[in-house]
Amino acid sequence: MTARADSPFTAPASTNLRFGSLVLLTTGVTLTWWGTLIADWRPVGGIPQARCQVSSGYYLPMGFWLSPQDALKRQRYEGCLGHLLHVDGFWVLGVLLLQGLLALLLFAVQPWWHRCRARLVAVDALSSPEAAALRAELQKLVGLASLVRPPRFLLDPVDARPSGQAFGGLGRRQVALSAGLVVQRAHAPEKFRAVVAHELAHVRNGDVTVTYLTLAVWRAFVLVTVFPVLATLADPALQTTQPLRNPLRGGVSALVDQLTGLGWFFLVLIALAYATRLSVLRAREGYADARAAQWTDPAVLREVLLASAERDGTRWWHTHPRLLSRARLLERPARLLRPGFWETFAAAFAVQTAGDYLNQALGSWSVPEGSPAYQAAYDAGTLLTGLVVVVAAGRGAAFVRSGEGDRSVHTRAGLGLGLGLVSSYGLTILRQALLLRHQPALLGWLFDTGGLERDLVMVAFVLVAALALCHWAGHCWQLVATASRRNRLLAGGAMLLATWACLRWWNDLNYGLPPLGRTLSADAAVWRHFVTQAQGSTLDLVVVEAVLATFVLLWLLGPVTLFAVPLLWLVPLLLGAARRDALRVAARTGILAASVWLLIDLGLRAAAGRLSQSGEAPTDAGRAVVFLCWEIILVLVVQAGAALVLGIQRTRMMLALFATTLSGLLCSVLLWAAHRGTSCVPEPAQASGANSCRNAGDVFVAFEALRDIGVLGTALTVLGVLLGRRLCPWPWRGQVTFRPPGTATRLGLVAVAGVFVAVAMWPSSHLWPMPRHVLVDSLGAADYVPPPRYSREEIETESYVAWLQGGGEGQLETSFNALVDYFHQVAPMAKEQRPDWLAVARDPRTRAACQTVVIALGHAKAFPKPPWTKAASDWSAYLRQLARSADRCTAASTASDAQTALTDLLGALAAPQMQALEADQTTALRHVR
Repeated sequence: MTARADSPFTAPASTNLRFGSLVLLTTGVTLTWWGTLIADWRPVGGIPQARCQVSSGYYLPMGFWLSPQDALKRQRYEGCLGHLLHVDGFWVLGVLLLQGLLALLLFAVQPWWHRCRARLVAVDALSSPEAAALRAELQKLVGLASLVRPPRFLLDPVDARPSGQAFGGLGRRQVALSAGLVVQRAHAPEKFRAVVAHELAHVRNGDVTVTYLTLAVWRAFVLVTVFPVLATLADPALQTTQPLRNPLRGGVSALVDQLTGLGWFFLVLIALAYATRLSVLRAREGYADARAAQWTDPAVLREVLLASAERDGTRWWHTHPRLLSRARLLERPARLLRPGFWETFAAAFAVQTAGDYLNQALGSWSVPEGSPAYQAAYDAGTLLTGLVVVVAAGRGAAFVRSGEGDRSVHTRAGLGLGLGLVSSYGLTILRQALLLRHQPALLGWLFDTGGLERDLVMVAFVLVAALALCHWAGHCWQLVATASRRNRLLAGGAMLLATWACLRWWNDLNYGLPPLGRTLSADAAVWRHFVTQAQGSTLDLVVVEAVLATFVLLWLLGPVTLFAVPLLWLVPLLLGAARRDALRVAARTGILAASVWLLIDLGLRAAAGRLSQSGEAPTDAGRAVVFLCWEIILVLVVQAGAALVLGIQRTRMMLALFATTLSGLLCSVLLWAAHRGTSCVPEPAQASGANSCRNAGDVFVAFEALRDIGVLGTALTVLGVLLGRRLCPWPWRGQVTFRPPGTATRLGLVAVAGVFVAVAMWPSSHLWPMPRHVLVDSLGAADYVPPPRYSREEIETESYVAWLQGGGEGQLETSFNALVDYFHQVAPMAKEQRPDWLAVARDPRTRAACQTVVIALGHAKAFPKPPWTKAASDWSAYLRQLARSADRCTAASTASDAQTALTDLLGALAAPQMQALEADQTTALRHVR
């Protein structure tokens, strides 16, 4: 049976997407919280991460740009940290497994608990004539609902309200009918059938499983994560290995510190998870009402809802929407198809949150950047985001077809998607900034490396990309609205591939990248070097910087600049957005434009060759790069000219984009072949050393030309077509007759798309250009400009805090307490009248206390010195005083007479001065707090 165009069941229900968002969000919060808590537990030897800093000699405030000696220290630190975090990772995975098993247990036990608590009775067990009539009526409703496996009907003999409830776990579904509903059957059978049909609709829609899985997931999340979060906020001692302390031991100030530093972040995430839980439970009611209205009289169901609307006590925190809202939605059921802003926002936020933790976990486990594991994590997050786009666009397209809305519905979904990604990313940054707000050196290392301007560029890009992708996917779904199920699945896969390609750069963000402004400055110096070599003019410099600065901007976007943008119009063309003859005309136009460019380029090359032979032009390597930049500009001009002509001819935008993309692709292949034949490519072994292949720059630029031609050519095509239509406003020829492309045409489109995909995914080889930083280094310019260095004292003071947390404070306390214990051993004897000092010195207890001091001194000497110069001096002075005490107490144990023993004992009791170290500790802690 085919659903009507305005039916809410023509597209996937929103409950599944919301449930997936809840699972991802609770998983991400659990992993993030327990990962933070386990990492902050303080064993006897100090915080694990700080211990690794002390043992390696590398402290985080030292930054990322290091000398070779400090770089080796950083490698030792990463190795030590990786070993520790492997253990922490298994603990975190164990907590996540516990939460999952608890959720499954609650889900399995729920039906039994519900039957026992309400004391439900099976309707089949009733033997009265009224029960037989009731069973017959229920069988009719089950047949009307077309249920393959009928549910088990139960009776609640206590509830006098006319209500029902569908529930179930791993086995057969069950529907509980109240005694009031059974009584209503006698005097209002239509209302009885409407209520039962609503409960059967839950079973037919399959949302019973989703409902009780949602409840189980949330309850397990509360037990495993929410309660520990709230308990830790109330008592910060729970973050240590000594949790049995007085609650609120720090008073209001400790609670404020927890809320501003850690708690607010998790409270926001928990609130969003709770709102997502409510959205799942509320969305299912609208679908059940719409399904029941198809089986019974909608007016009766509406009457049932409105009859109880006046005494409806539903509030915003309840699991059911208000009855008046349900009655209004029943009048326009197609509104269930509309993808809401908060729906896509929560889904994108959940994907980003879970993906952020996964990437952090891979980094903490010492997985190298660019490894298959990292790429798999990036791709998994991007695929989930793309799935949200495809599902939301499909529902939005169905909503537009129903006549209830217009294409602005895609704008709402796109804004929710983009803001969800950006909000999760921004909250993570804000949390880290607040935690490190009193540590400028460490904060600068984490954030100055990225740069605020780079973040703003990324945010703008992702918002624009989300809006464009939702509209594009909605258009594609419109093209396949009447296609078969198999073709719709293939179209959905193609849309998912294109969406993944367009958003893949977002999950490749890495704060190890340099700030955008400094990167452009460093690259500009390199390209000016090429112009200087070529003795170029000011115009040459403008052209070179205009072409190559785009490489840096598009380099941040990754594969989207290579093959995602062309897929945005190749996919609709494959889905039948244009006729076969129109596609062939567009292909011939693209080939003609490439031929025009080839003729002009050959003429320019001939002229340049004559100038070179006459000695009027330089022949160094810079000339090849400058000339190539002019060739790329010429390609863009030809693309813009072709677009202008196509716009004058009133060609559709998709066909114009296909024509210019084909011409740009052909020109790029020709460019690369020409410069590949006249230049050399350096061997990989030469990548880190001096580059003897001085003419490799033009090969690199030729290969990267597809970035400019693919993206800038697209922008120029759009502008050219729009300008052409304005210059010659010929009458619009109307909508063309739909004629899907044939097999040959489809193969041609797939071939064009395959070229872009192959170029983007091509493995590293001699054909692939050398990395940008290798090219820059080979020319003697700095690729990565370090951020502004902080003062030496700031870096050392912040590092000193890590030294204290990594065991320095423990060493100080242990050694001093050993001397205090020695004092407590000798002092009582000294109070006696004329004690035998020789016997005191040789007493086994005195010797044991002295030996404890010697051992503590040895451990303190072996412990690395503080990284702060002043603290290191005070630490050395303290150790010298402690060593004198240890020497005197050792000498006292071997003294030959009482007077010598007394002198040594009193000398050993001279406590080392700790005022300087205490002042250092106070200064450092005040600096970071």
